[in-house]
Amino acid sequence: MTDVAVFDLDGTLVDTAPDLADSLNHCLASVGMEAVPLDLVRPHAGHGARVMLREAYGWDGRPLGEAEEAEQLARFLSHYEANIAVRSRPFPGVLDAMDRLAAGGFTLAICTNKHERLAILLLSELGLADRFAAICGADTFPRRKPDPIHLTGTIEKSGGKAAGSIMIGDTITDIAAARAAGIASVLVDFGYAPDPDARAGATVIIDDYARLDADFARRTVSGTTLLR
Repeated sequence: MTDVAVFDLDGTLVDTAPDLADSLNHCLASVGMEAVPLDLVRPHAGHGARVMLREAYGWDGRPLGEAEEAEQLARFLSHYEANIAVRSRPFPGVLDAMDRLAAGGFTLAICTNKHERLAILLLSELGLADRFAAICGADTFPRRKPDPIHLTGTIEKSGGKAAGSIMIGDTITDIAAARAAGIASVLVDFGYAPDPDARAGATVIIDDYARLDADFARRTVSGTTLLR
């Protein structure tokens, strides 16, 4: 069994907000609403299409009924699947960090609240899918983050053990899952929603990927790295 470096996807490994915003604006245009700027969408980009639609309608002061929400959700997902990697790109430095972790003996995995099929599609389009021992989405297990079964299940599917593994994410959802599983966590401060609760709960916080390597990860697991 091996130690696993588990990455969240949206807002941690890949900046998916531009393509998510484009899909949101495609939906808004279909009902005559104005486009929402990317900067306004970005903090909500990791919470899923339903949340983004509800937020956008709220900003416009327009009610979103159940039937219209279902129609818009289907429209969003159809557009997003067809345009999933047009503008989405890995965050600066993350590919090198993955190389360093792998060279230092870590197995790499994905634990995301994106549906598994879409996560695999995105990573395949970016040429990254083969780098992960497991890609586990919101529907891979009976429950998803922040439930710890999502994280521990991802580690098990990767052939790893929880004791030496680490979670890398950008939101309280990631950090809470790690804490519930008894696993060390790294909060990426440049992600979509590193709120005060996430900052307080993370084992360590980084503001870029330059410092993330196997030694750093193992010091974090052992509790000897203190970076706030």
